[in-house]
Amino acid sequence: MTISKLLGHFAILACLTAPTALAAQSLPSGEFLLTTQFRKAEGECLEGNQINGSLDGAAFMDSCQNVSGQVWRAIPVGNGYYRLTTEFRAPYNECLEGNQLNGSMNGVAFMDSCQNVSGQLWRVIPAEGGYFRLTTQFREPFNECLEGNRIGGSFGGAAFMDSCQNVTGQLWMALPVTN
Repeated sequence: MTISKLLGHFAILACLTAPTALAAQSLPSGEFLLTTQFRKAEGECLEGNQINGSLDGAAFMDSCQNVSGQVWRAIPVGNGYYRLTTEFRAPYNECLEGNQLNGSMNGVAFMDSCQNVSGQLWRVIPAEGGYFRLTTQFREPFNECLEGNRIGGSFGGAAFMDSCQNVTGQLWMALPVTN
């Protein structure tokens, strides 16, 4: 077998394995829960708050449960970006907004009125094992990603923006909603 044929076989193999990685580049079209590799085993999920709610409206990690604040929806807005809202806050037109590292409220992500702002436009960055990172159009140029906290952690357990790193708190997974 010639080297060019061997390379061709490797290219075919790469194409056959690529769909797994490509599938992680989009969020589910229906409802889902969000957890991190860091907190999945502990049964913790991201919960959307409400404007002026506890923690000043910050989204936070809590025990995964059948509550509308943990049921997320991704609304495609084009160019690979999504707005994220919850079953709880969608009727009030509230979306998750990414802050900035060391920004107001210590950089925590929060619920705010859905609007055409770059902090509410989320992009999925594929990672291994079905996980992905989340960044916003606002913070993507600064290499900042959403990091999940833990119940009772810093910032009251609120999720926050931090430098994108290879840490389990930034590796998110969308889980199916089960009744």
